[in-house]
Amino acid sequence: MEALAFGEILWDVYGDKRTLGGAPLNVLGHIRRLGGDASIISSVGDDELGKLAREAIASLGIDSTYLHTSRYGTGRAVVELDNGIPSYHFDNPSAWDDISLSDEDYERLLSKRWSVFIYGTLSQRLETSRATLWRLLDTINADNFFFDVNFRQDFWDEKSVRKGLERATILKMNSEEKVQMASLLGYGEDELIPSLLADTPLEKIIVTYGANGSYCYTRDERFFTSAGEGKAIDTVGAGDSLSAAFIYFLSQGKGMNTSLINASLLADYVVQHRGAIPEYDDDIRRKLSI
Repeated sequence: MEALAFGEILWDVYGDKRTLGGAPLNVLGHIRRLGGDASIISSVGDDELGKLAREAIASLGIDSTYLHTSRYGTGRAVVELDNGIPSYHFDNPSAWDDISLSDEDYERLLSKRWSVFIYGTLSQRLETSRATLWRLLDTINADNFFFDVNFRQDFWDEKSVRKGLERATILKMNSEEKVQMASLLGYGEDELIPSLLADTPLEKIIVTYGANGSYCYTRDERFFTSAGEGKAIDTVGAGDSLSAAFIYFLSQGKGMNTSLINASLLADYVVQHRGAIPEYDDDIRRKLSI
């Protein structure tokens, strides 16, 4: 599979420690670890964090052809954990608010068909990146469009959500974001999922409930997998690993149920390790048959 993702690259900062993150990059990092190909569209600063980000992205095997240098500094998110649950404080503006592409970039991107195009809400908070994403949504060729609802602070609005839904075939959100989505779009909470499946191109909707498991809905079926029982050390990136595994195993011809189970297995592994893209040990590789 060939995955293409648009959006934020940033450093998650915990006290005096930092790890590379950003939802689109996290998803791609796990797709690479699982065995897929991955390309990122983003920007970093002309600074030490940007240099380190480029080195880390290269080490993950993610193609950086569409990773450009911004006038702004490389993004940071100061992370505070409360019983393992993260809250974020973002630099504003950051390099990932300044994502733009050349005519040559667009020509290369549009010359092929991607397995999946991955995007979200956070990278739409300022106009430059928002305009670039919207142009891509209008023109890019992909088998699937994966829309990650990532409501952080007030960096989202109805217009960006509705634009994201125009081409999305797979939507992912957590239980809190589901409530926010229903209110934003004018649905009752129980009406949201059937209405979205009926009124948009969506074919699958994933809703995560943390320790209470995850659901995937289609027009005809509902699938559920329980969360793992391992002790959570760090939940940063858990949802991104779930997204990656679900996308990857679907692309390998696995059914909905198997893909969701494998996604939950990987997310459970990630929350038991520090960092959003930890190395995989032999046990998780065996469980996922990779």
